[in-house]
Amino acid sequence: MLMSILPPSFLGKKVYIDSTKQRYYVVRYEEPSGLKKVNVLLFDQDAPIIFAVLHHDGRFLDSFYLTNKTTQESAKAMERYKKIAERKKQHKVTQDDLRDALKSEEDAKMKNENILKHLVDEHLEDIKHLWPSRLLTLQKTDGKSDNSLILIALEEALDQANATKSFQFLVQHRYDSLIPALGKHYENHPNLLDDVTNYYLSHNHRDIVEQFLDEATKNVSIHEHDLIEQLLNTAKRVDHIYYSNTMRHLLSKLFKRVKHETNESPKEWLKETIHDKKLKQSIVDTLKKKIG
Repeated sequence: MLMSILPPSFLGKKVYIDSTKQRYYVVRYEEPSGLKKVNVLLFDQDAPIIFAVLHHDGRFLDSFYLTNKTTQESAKAMERYKKIAERKKQHKVTQDDLRDALKSEEDAKMKNENILKHLVDEHLEDIKHLWPSRLLTLQKTDGKSDNSLILIALEEALDQANATKSFQFLVQHRYDSLIPALGKHYENHPNLLDDVTNYYLSHNHRDIVEQFLDEATKNVSIHEHDLIEQLLNTAKRVDHIYYSNTMRHLLSKLFKRVKHETNESPKEWLKETIHDKKLKQSIVDTLKKKIG
């Protein structure tokens, strides 16, 4: 099956306004509007200049200068943007800090010894409110390091934040590569399993689902029987769609954990863990293929 294109994030996108490509505006604010539309604000430096409605394919469906016109949607976008901007003014991150934040820990000047904490705090607030991230926008427009302080701080924030909000935030900003790491939070946020699986399978991004299942399998308690059943049933679903060996892979990991963490044999553990009859039969069929 072909993977479908995930709905884009336009944050950081440059829109050139002359043929020489010397002058441009940058998308620094966006919010979804309907199934395949996004409302955005285009900025000149730090000032919002244009409101636009973009199709997911990048086409402009509507646009106008904010000084010339106001609609209900543009007023709502500006109101929300101003609220975020006012909140950012209260943060302890200076312009020098932001320039430093684009560098790796080795290259950063780190004049502000609390810079990482301040960056983590800003990420946490953005995740909590699902705000468009100025830090990730800056990373997209000016970032040169894949190991910048901004991205280091993001990973720390994801460890602390509500995992359901983190999932929504990462999808919103198209940081899909960080979704699998949320599997470590599966035990405390079981809803993540359906959220991740339904979203990414609907776009045929099986790789992200399998990586998430792998991370969840490594971290969920071996005694959380219901959660393990749900993981294996999801693996069964993936196998049914793609004729893959996802369940086999997860069972192999679980059996190794059982041997290291309990006094039970894998067979005994399975007997007390799996109660779903259809799943039991699927496991039997899988085991017949031998697990390494």
